Amino acid sequence: MTQISEDGKWKWDGAEWVPNEEEVIAEAPAIVETPVTVTPPMAAVPAMAAVPAMAAAPAMAAAQPMQQMGQMAMGSGGVWAIQTAEYGLFFTKLIGLFLKVITLGFGFPWAKCMLLNKWAKNVRIDGRAIQFTGTPMGLFGIWVKICVLSIVTLTLYYWFAGYKQVAKYVDSHITWA
Repeated sequence: MTQISEDGKWKWDGAEWVPNEEEVIAEAPAIVETPVTVTPPMAAVPAMAAVPAMAAAPAMAAAQPMQQMGQMAMGSGGVWAIQTAEYGLFFTKLIGLFLKVITLGFGFPWAKCMLLNKWAKNVRIDGRAIQFTGTPMGLFGIWVKICVLSIVTLTLYYWFAGYKQVAKYVDSHITWA
């Protein structure tokens, strides 16, 4: 049993609405149009890697290969992937938490660097590996400065500038491997 739209121009094939060919033929049997395909220059064609296969039209989804598990298309056409480690980052985060608790927070830079090193080893961008080149001692200096200035300014330093410092340090120490 097929459903036909109220105006009779569309019918439901079970997955999508398609033109009702019987209605079109009944309206104008003498007119036959041949579709003309125009190929635009390559610069005008948008990058298809930016459109996930599931979001594309059904005909386009069949033409595009499925993306591999753990990979995402980037807006510029590249692909990034995170290869999961044998135990993932869960145990590394757990060890980092224990390190911070046992050292009353002074182990934060070591825990953060340990986690970032493991994360960076598992990330690939366009097939290229990245690495974290920061050191726990470099992060420790920033962390002590944030703590001292936050205590002196009654946390104003942390709210206006301090919370960005660790992120800036991490960003400045991620490079291509």
